[in-house]
Amino acid sequence: MVAIKKLSRISGIFNRGLTPSIMEVLKSIGIDNLQIANARTIKLTKRKGRFGIGSEMALIEDPGDIISFLVPPEQEQAALNPIADIGGMKTPGRAMVYSETVQLLKAHDLCQENSVNSDVEEKPAGLRAKLTGICCIVQRGKGNEVARVALDTGTCVPGISFGHGTGVRDKLGLLRITVPAEKEIINLVTSSHDAEAVMDMMIDVGKLDQPGKGFIYLHPIADGIANMKVTLGMSRQAASMEQIIAAVDKLKGNASWRRRTSTDNVGNSKRKRVFLENLTNLIFTCNEGRGEELVKAAMNVGAAGATIVKLRHHHTSDSELSTISPAREECNMIVGETQVPDIVDAIEKAGGFDDNTHGHVLIHPIPKACTYLSK
Repeated sequence: MVAIKKLSRISGIFNRGLTPSIMEVLKSIGIDNLQIANARTIKLTKRKGRFGIGSEMALIEDPGDIISFLVPPEQEQAALNPIADIGGMKTPGRAMVYSETVQLLKAHDLCQENSVNSDVEEKPAGLRAKLTGICCIVQRGKGNEVARVALDTGTCVPGISFGHGTGVRDKLGLLRITVPAEKEIINLVTSSHDAEAVMDMMIDVGKLDQPGKGFIYLHPIADGIANMKVTLGMSRQAASMEQIIAAVDKLKGNASWRRRTSTDNVGNSKRKRVFLENLTNLIFTCNEGRGEELVKAAMNVGAAGATIVKLRHHHTSDSELSTISPAREECNMIVGETQVPDIVDAIEKAGGFDDNTHGHVLIHPIPKACTYLSK
C-alpha cells in the first residue's frame, strides 16, 4: 500500500471524435493508467421560432468522454502540454482540460500515479490560473436545464455524465419515493471571480436548496482552460468572440478582466442561503461491483452517502495493470475533514484495497457547497 502523496489529477472533457487522438498522445508520453467516463456536452444553436417567426437559442448535444489520470506535481505541465497541443485547446470549441491538486491517502500497489517520459518537453501549456471548478449533481433528466446556466452566461461548455446516488435518499423518509437514484453530474470550469455567482444561478434554476433536488459545490483548479465556444455555427467575422476572449485572457494572464459580478453583490442576494464550508471530497475508485458495499462501510462511520460513476480503466495490453478490472467505479463522498481517517479505515477493513477491489482513495478540498438542509 502507499500512503499520503500529493499528486496532480488531470481531467479533460472531450468531444468523442477527439478521444482517439488524445489517447494516442497520452500513450506516447507514458500515461498508462487512466480512467474514462461516458459524458455529453451541450451547446446553444440558433433555430427558427414557432411557425417560422423569429429565432430562439436551442440546445444541441454531442457525445463526449471524461478522461482523468494522476501524475506527480512536478510533471503536471509535461502532461498538460501535449494534450493542449493535440486537442487544440487554444482554439475554443475543442475541449476542456484542467488539473487539481489532490492527496492519495491509500491505494493498492498497482493503483499509483503515472510517470511522464523524461524526454517530454516541459514548456508551459498556455493554460490559465485563478480558475474554480463547479460540480453539480441533479436528478436524471434535469442536467441540461441546470447546465444551461453555463451557456447563457458565456462561462463555458459544460460536461454532463451519469451516476447513481446512494445513502442520502434513505434519509428523506416518504419523500425518497419521488427522488430517483439515477443522477446527472455537471462539471464546468470558470473564473474564480465568477464562480460563486454562477453557482448561485445554478442553485436557483435547479432549486438545489429544496429537498431531494441535488447538491452543488466549488473546488479549486490549479491550471486549466475552458471550452468557451458555447454556440454552434460559423462566425461571420475573421475571429469568433470566443477566440478574441481567449486572446485577451492570454494578454492579461488570467480571466479576471471579464468578471461579470462584484463579490460584494454575491453575498447580498434577496434570499439568504446557508452554505456548507470547508468540506472534503473523498474519491474512492474500485473494481465495478464493489462500490455499494464499500460505501455502506463508509456510511457506518459517518459518511452521508455517495454518487457512484461507472468508469472504464485503460492501460496498454502488455502492462501489469491488466489484472485491474476494465470496469471500475468512482465513489464520490462529500465529508468533513475529521471524518476522513475513520472512513478510510472502514474501507480498508472491508477489503477496499485487496486484489479483488484494487481500490485507491483521493481527497481534495471543497471550500463551499449547497444542498437542502433540514431545519
